[in-house]
Amino acid sequence: MRAAAVEGSERIGLGYRPPPFMSSVTLFLLSIAAIFLIGAVGEIIFQRTNIPDVIWLIFAGILLGPLSGLVDRAMLSAIAPYFAPLTLVVVLFQGGTTLKLADLSRAAPRSSLLALLTFIAALITMMLVSMIAAWVGLMPDGWSWTHGAMLGAILGGSSSIIIMPAMEQAKVEAKLANLVSLESALTDAFCVVTTVALIDVMLRGSTGASGPVMALAKSFGIGLVVGGVAGLVWLLLLRSLERSEHGYPITLSALLIVYVVIERLGGSAALGILTVAVILGNASSIAPKLGLIGAVQLDTSVRGFHRQMTFMIKSFFFVFIGAMLEGPWTLLLFGTFLGGLLFAARIPSTRLALVGSDLSSEEKNLVTVSMPRGMAAGVLATMPVTAGVVATEGLPVIVFACVLTSIVVFAAGFPVIKRGLRPAAAPAPPPEPRPMAGAPIIAASASAQPEVGQAPALDVPPTGAADGADGPPAEPTQELFPVTDGSDEPEREP
Repeated sequence: MRAAAVEGSERIGLGYRPPPFMSSVTLFLLSIAAIFLIGAVGEIIFQRTNIPDVIWLIFAGILLGPLSGLVDRAMLSAIAPYFAPLTLVVVLFQGGTTLKLADLSRAAPRSSLLALLTFIAALITMMLVSMIAAWVGLMPDGWSWTHGAMLGAILGGSSSIIIMPAMEQAKVEAKLANLVSLESALTDAFCVVTTVALIDVMLRGSTGASGPVMALAKSFGIGLVVGGVAGLVWLLLLRSLERSEHGYPITLSALLIVYVVIERLGGSAALGILTVAVILGNASSIAPKLGLIGAVQLDTSVRGFHRQMTFMIKSFFFVFIGAMLEGPWTLLLFGTFLGGLLFAARIPSTRLALVGSDLSSEEKNLVTVSMPRGMAAGVLATMPVTAGVVATEGLPVIVFACVLTSIVVFAAGFPVIKRGLRPAAAPAPPPEPRPMAGAPIIAASASAQPEVGQAPALDVPPTGAADGADGPPAEPTQELFPVTDGSDEPEREP
């Protein structure tokens, strides 16, 4: 990771010195190989143990960054403004294309309530605790209630890129998986939209209670409108891109352009990308309503290539989070403490949101522990500093420590609760079919009472052989009595 900017880093005095036993190029190639291998092996471990793979990537980042010093934090901070938007586009598109309108319609009411309550609970908790920390001198000078609300918005939602694969790999029951997956997708949008709006409010100096509300409404509206129009336009182009080998690069380029356009208009670019993704992911059901004839859907090659892109981006980003976990210790410990508070705040909010549901206590516990923060929080943590918001220099360290803590809570609780679930997720076995007329009854004769010897005579009358002049009826009659114990003979005789 480091060697791509080695020469420039040395020129600007970052002080990097590659190990004497290897060149910078060698270190760069080995780092890339290690990140990909750790990501792949982590997914294999996840399939066997239900322990999320991202935790190994974060530990790898800690090894490359704070422990060994092979990756310089200053260099990572320099590339974060460029890496964060690309990561956001890739992640939101991957999560949005997996959401189906049918599932959304069924799970939307409960998931929306769950997402709203958990987001509000996290935002209020982080705001209050951060202000207490500011009063005792732990936070920097200039920390305000708006800063606290921004911290709560950054940490307000679970990570769809962790939750969705976890539910799929663990084969959690569909209704439960849809509930937490949709919650994570909604809270991702809540986090991004609210954080960006609050950053805009702090930079422009908006005052009064209506300032943030109007900014949020404007941000939501522009993102939804532009994203919806872009999604419908791209829907018309899907058929022409279906067999194009450049379908994915063109699609990704269009997403980046949409992101820039919405951002320049002052809207929520993240919500716009999510809107485009949902439209394209449900193209097969939306296209007929628009009068498009023939099969219109997102090309499987585009989906497959984007999954690989998501894997690579995810691997790099969680290593990036681990590498950024470097002092001061007071902020690291404070972020760890906030991670524990997020779990405590989630317990009553999930219980309230699930009142009246048909979920068991174990399933409710699984919803409660499904709280890992991830890429959205990590990306948003770098935005206030990049935008020039005062008193946010230590914010990334706090957020990254909180992200790690929430992932550890999920990694520890998810496998335990998953093993305690009753096997309700497995489909019920179909009822055993009743013997059809003309079918052999050897098995039935072996397991049934001796008295049921007359049952075949009721299903297929022996007179059927005499009534039919042709041969076909005679074969079933012979197969009905392939083995006899002598009990059938009196029934045949008058």
